[in-house]
Amino acid sequence: MTSHFFQFARVFAVVLVSMVFQCAIAQTIYFHQDFLKSGPFVNAEPDSSQYSHIVQTVPSLSYSKFSKGFMDLVRTQEDSATGGIIRVLRATPFKPNPETLFIQITISAESVQSAALNAMYFYVGEKFNPDNHSFPGNALMFAKFSLNFLEGGFSIKDFATQNTSKLIARKKQVTLTWVLNNSKKLLAYKLTPNHTLTYNALPGTYDLWVDNEPVSLNSKAYPGNSLFSDTKLSNFEMRFRNGQGKIRIHEILIRNGSSELKPGEAVVAPNPATRKLVTLRAENVELKSVRMFNMWGRDVNISAEIIAADKIEIHPAEELSSGMYVVSFENKHHQKRSVRVMIE
Repeated sequence: MTSHFFQFARVFAVVLVSMVFQCAIAQTIYFHQDFLKSGPFVNAEPDSSQYSHIVQTVPSLSYSKFSKGFMDLVRTQEDSATGGIIRVLRATPFKPNPETLFIQITISAESVQSAALNAMYFYVGEKFNPDNHSFPGNALMFAKFSLNFLEGGFSIKDFATQNTSKLIARKKQVTLTWVLNNSKKLLAYKLTPNHTLTYNALPGTYDLWVDNEPVSLNSKAYPGNSLFSDTKLSNFEMRFRNGQGKIRIHEILIRNGSSELKPGEAVVAPNPATRKLVTLRAENVELKSVRMFNMWGRDVNISAEIIAADKIEIHPAEELSSGMYVVSFENKHHQKRSVRVMIE
């Protein structure tokens, strides 16, 4: 009995320390999907890997399709009234409510049958209605940009400045980075964790990039001088409504705008995690050292795999029960670390 008590006390102490640690540095991932695993990809009450709605007004002519490693959006008839539109949304508000967003979308145009300006729209705002297919008004919008179909490929256009990227060849994958700042403070960010330069988005503005080339920097948000709202970054939408062709989404990440991991940091994100997957973010992890415990200090049977230099995916052998758990590991300097995770 005494040994069990001390084991519980030790785990509980680790949990308390981890809670304080993560509250200070945790990075909220609102949405992440690379389509490498099976769905469901849509849920009216979505987790961080799901859309809330996919709307296809004429599914025989305009439709979405999921495959391993990507999602295709296809339009076969140019006119949106008869050919239909495709709307991909997170209309369920992001929680906790973001003041900043860092969005990255890896995308390609697999086919372009007809040129079309504003073939696809990208929106961030609030109170998006999946049942109303008219253009959302400026009062709902923080910012928007579009994808133009061109002969031989596509380009990206910022609405606030009307700046347009150079032509991107058909089938070429690029990463769009959209950094949005609805806070009252300067937002510092890097395009990737290893990027040498740090950029700053001013309050009430956004930056838009194609790979390492800016389309616009510090573009004014709130189109039409709409009124400030602290929930203006709570919804996201992609809307394919013009032109004929196939747009392929390879990966989407939507997180808060705080910088990526600093040296020595370790977090579980998203947190709470799902019952089937826990993602550890830390550098120099010794994979064989990764373990997981429940609140009673008992080992959980898991497998772990390295997804990126600072990203470990932990797969429980059986679905986890709701509650609090501890993930422990050693880094390559043989330093032991522990972080806590809540399971929904």
